Amino acid sequence: MNQTADPVPTAGPAAATTAVAAGAPTGGAGAGATALSVLVEEVARILERPPAALASGLHLQHDLGFDSVMMLQLLGRLEERFPRLRGAGLPDVLPGVQTLGALAGRLARLTGAPVT
Repeated sequence: MNQTADPVPTAGPAAATTAVAAGAPTGGAGAGATALSVLVEEVARILERPPAALASGLHLQHDLGFDSVMMLQLLGRLEERFPRLRGAGLPDVLPGVQTLGALAGRLARLTGAPVT
């Protein structure tokens, strides 16, 4: 595991911004949820790890062991949480992103949700 990665920010006053309604995360994420917090939550569920063990600088494949099946699982979970992603396919969301932070940035651009 990459020991130099920054820890993922926790939810708090800085994270409690109002998301754009059409891109707002659903599934119990709450109005203050960010692209990064939702992503970390879903990755933690797939990996069966605590969210606190994940950091934005972790590489999806090298550090977290994501394979193609896990990527499809993640995309499905993200489509449930971010309604705007339902029309996007795997090539629109995942290619070229290597870290949790980079994927959170892509999600923010595609959904309008704040990154952190």
